[in-house]
Amino acid sequence: MNHVVRSALAALLATSLSIGVAQDLVMATSAQPDMLDPHGTSATSAFQSTKSIYDTLVEVGRDGTIQPLLATSWSISDDGTVWTFDLAEATFHDGTPFDADDAIASLNRLRDADVSPKAEEFTAIREIEAVDARTLRVMLDQPTPALLASLASGWGAMLPSEKIAANHDFANEPIGTGAFMFDEWVRDGYLRLTANPDYFKGAPSIDSVTLRFVTDSAVQVQGLLSGDFHVIGGVATADLATIANRDDVTLVQEPSGTVLVTSINNRRPYLDDARVRQALNLAVDAQTVLDVAYGGGTMTGSFMEPGNPWLPSDVEPYGYDPERARALLDEAGVPDDWTLDMALPQPYEVHVQAGQIVQDMLADVGVNVEIRVVEWGVWLGEVYRGDRDFDLTVIGHTGKLDPTGRLGGYGDPDATYVGWDDPTSVSLLSEAAAEPDQTARAALYGEVLHRLHDTTPFIYFGASNRSHAHRANVEGFWMTPLLDSYDFRSVTVQ
Repeated sequence: MNHVVRSALAALLATSLSIGVAQDLVMATSAQPDMLDPHGTSATSAFQSTKSIYDTLVEVGRDGTIQPLLATSWSISDDGTVWTFDLAEATFHDGTPFDADDAIASLNRLRDADVSPKAEEFTAIREIEAVDARTLRVMLDQPTPALLASLASGWGAMLPSEKIAANHDFANEPIGTGAFMFDEWVRDGYLRLTANPDYFKGAPSIDSVTLRFVTDSAVQVQGLLSGDFHVIGGVATADLATIANRDDVTLVQEPSGTVLVTSINNRRPYLDDARVRQALNLAVDAQTVLDVAYGGGTMTGSFMEPGNPWLPSDVEPYGYDPERARALLDEAGVPDDWTLDMALPQPYEVHVQAGQIVQDMLADVGVNVEIRVVEWGVWLGEVYRGDRDFDLTVIGHTGKLDPTGRLGGYGDPDATYVGWDDPTSVSLLSEAAAEPDQTARAALYGEVLHRLHDTTPFIYFGASNRSHAHRANVEGFWMTPLLDSYDFRSVTVQ
């Protein structure tokens, strides 16, 4: 080999070593986002995807506490109605700097019910002003203890004011300050993000993240074991042992803030009768559903996960009593040929399996259930929103940082998909949202949770462990407590 060739090869090798090997993380997850505009959606799958693109003023840390992010610090007036935020120096992906005007425009957009399904959480805001470019002041009509939790949730994302004014299509072309920038979204295929080298908290270690939408859990596991996927976002019950016994993959199981339910459309004939809804609870062996469909878990008796400090200790699960269920159905005059429509979300095999178990159990007390499995977009558009076309559905409501996030709107039949009508709870929730004393808040929310137990707009299962898995050479991946979104900022692939 002549000197010129040797020199060229040496230069090429040196260049390759200096550049390094690109670290591209591939994660398989069941449900894709309905949109990438965090202000326009309430889907957990959307917030899981947009967590990497957008930042919020504050965020949830690994220990579950709310910590600074785009707001480096904040203070609250003695009367609880004036919040002042000191803002970090950060830059949006379009190159414009983040400042107080962007925060004002983002919060005003969140307050617009025509844009945001979470607008109710920001109704107490009376006025927002920029003290200067790096200082934001938010003035409230009344104390709102849950405001910080709303700002830390995925829908509290900060967007560039110039793009908001121009009616930019954030749903398909997201622009945030996050650690990763939008590259490509192929519906039913994948979402690709590239690292933001100018991220204000330091550039991520990996070069890109590809979220692949894979509804079949067996395909997810096969891809993890073969190395095609670095991370899978959920592990089916049947696959837990297989993954746990492998040295080349790591299984992570953590307490979940998700409450698992069969949701009941309280607007429908007979389902508008609390006795019937109680009967459906008594007809379902919730522990069996948790064990078989979700790999185990702990039952709950209200719309809050067990162990949550806001859930009163005397609210107990319904228990399994099919004989009492039949008696209540007879008392309510339910006909012998009564048939219910159960719409199940196709991307979630665990919910589909749980629905099939519920179908069998309700048949034992004379209630017929016809199952239809629908695509995720259809479930969001026709069950959770829109016409609310269902009698029953099975779903998990992810954890919330404050009870207002979980319970807000319940009792108003037009505000939630189950159509539960309970004016007393509406009044209690309104009072609790403005109550600064935490002990008093706990009593008010406790009363609502008792009412949710007694007149039960859901068949309550409980909460399972949250499971995900990754290749052994992946370090630093974690999921936020309660909110279940993905954090890739500290991920490395060895």
